[in-house]
Amino acid sequence: MFGKRGLAGAVNAVDMVMGIIILVILIAAAAIPVIQDTLANANITGIPATILGLVPVFLALLALIAVSRAF
Repeated sequence: MFGKRGLAGAVNAVDMVMGIIILVILIAAAAIPVIQDTLANANITGIPATILGLVPVFLALLALIAVSRAF
């Protein structure tokens, strides 16, 4: 029924939803504010500042993609 690995390889919907919730909380509450604060204090200007300013946007997109793939 579950193959050679037994139940070890089976991920049910509850486990997947819990993982997505943890991922979104870590990105929204920890990663994005830390990156924004670091960029504000880094004294970076010009094109590098523009490119690095997109990192929080890409993290938010990662969270949205993870949620959309789960459901």
